[in-house]
Amino acid sequence: MKIAIQGQIASFHDVAARQLFGDDIELICCETFADVFAALKSHQADYAVTAVENSLHGPITQVYDLLLRDTPWIFKETYLQIHQCLVGLPGTRIADIKEVYSHVAALSQCEDFLTHQLHNAKHLEHADTAGAAADVAKWKDETKAAIASAAAAAHYGLEVIQANIETNPHNYTRFVALSRKKQPTSDATKTSIVLRTNHQTGALYRALGVFEQHGINLTMLTSRPIAGQHQRYMFYVDFTAGIDSLAASHITQELRALECDVTVLGSYEAAKISGTSIG
Repeated sequence: MKIAIQGQIASFHDVAARQLFGDDIELICCETFADVFAALKSHQADYAVTAVENSLHGPITQVYDLLLRDTPWIFKETYLQIHQCLVGLPGTRIADIKEVYSHVAALSQCEDFLTHQLHNAKHLEHADTAGAAADVAKWKDETKAAIASAAAAAHYGLEVIQANIETNPHNYTRFVALSRKKQPTSDATKTSIVLRTNHQTGALYRALGVFEQHGINLTMLTSRPIAGQHQRYMFYVDFTAGIDSLAASHITQELRALECDVTVLGSYEAAKISGTSIG
């Protein structure tokens, strides 16, 4: 089974893919999220795994835009508790470091540590946390370090200089599994949709009231501007019901009766927030 991920072996995406599909998989490692979606669409990969939001960094808007553009089907989710580490060549000291590389989200998650411990070093964006670790190992320069997992450090022969450097220890990332086609939803307890309301006063209020009337909770609500339509927004919504449930059927019917456009992105069993702790 071929699984497309953003990043390299020992990345957080690698861990999430194995949590979702097991170890008997072949990874298609992609540099960008757009490449992940392209690999799935072109049949290079059987499925894809991508992060969609982080408890500190928030929704990954590029991924949500790609979900709407390509409309793959979300059929699984998982949460990983993320512990970031400062990693470098064996023997590297914090005082030696002049450049720190990592994914922009990881840099953001470790902002306090970087500000107080590495304020004189350059903080440089990399496409992937594990990729940053791989490059530091390749460069063999003690003035360069990466922010990545302890697993990535071990895989690439690096040393953990300091562990658990994230600003908030309650740091979770949510990952979803994607398919080209709709998957069975008999066990689904959660659904993801894109909601567009009409451009009238109170339209969103009335739309959200539909969920309340049926006793359905929203677990995520985020807005994105509609391209080419000034001051118009669409809303990504996750709610606690499978798409084939009676409640979801009533909700989608009533939303459309309110002149809302509803696009279903997927329906799946909700994962527990505890997830797996990765550091």
